[in-house]
Amino acid sequence: MKIGLGFLNKKPKYSGEITGISLYWKNSMHGLPGRKLDSQEFELKIPFSNKNYEELSFLKKQDNTETITNIEVREPFKLISVNPNPPVSVKSGESMEFILRIKAPDYNYSGPMVVKFVQKPAEMVHIELPEIIAVNGAKRVKVNEHGEVKSLEKGSNFEVSMQMYRVFTYNDTVKSVRVNKPFEFFGSDPKLPFTIDDKSSYVASFYIKAPDFDYAGNLELTFEK
Repeated sequence: MKIGLGFLNKKPKYSGEITGISLYWKNSMHGLPGRKLDSQEFELKIPFSNKNYEELSFLKKQDNTETITNIEVREPFKLISVNPNPPVSVKSGESMEFILRIKAPDYNYSGPMVVKFVQKPAEMVHIELPEIIAVNGAKRVKVNEHGEVKSLEKGSNFEVSMQMYRVFTYNDTVKSVRVNKPFEFFGSDPKLPFTIDDKSSYVASFYIKAPDFDYAGNLELTFEK
């Protein structure tokens, strides 16, 4: 009688678990849910959106094409393939999906996974603001007392928040904002025009586009009502 020994060569079924996925893009971390693994090689789909949603428009630094130059998967995982293969550009308002083929470690792994989207190297500008001044007619008020120093990505915006009662009174309506060159006014929260109708406090944020070169000087926001 012959006894088959094929079972000796049969590999046990792979079993593992990714407890959570940390996706890094531009030094920000986005959490994705984990998953059970029943094979050493698996597919991971990652959506990428470059949309400027209306209600969150003030959060967007710039209205540009984003370029993903590379995608990295940290050990103990290995990246087999990516579709579409970087470098890939995603225009403003567009979305796409990346499909990653990944190999898990040789042992039954249980733990987190880290995926990094690598962006095109950014050009930076250095901005020094000794004073930020709010102007309403003849009234001029310092928004900050100690000035600000910023390193910003070229073409990006920065935020200036202020208590509006420092330059306005209750029920005044702010119709427009001008800023001195080389700065450009980008938007506000709340959006213009708005009425200062909170009797206790009214804080507004203004988004200013920085120049494309290093600059030192005051920033003036001139309000019209």
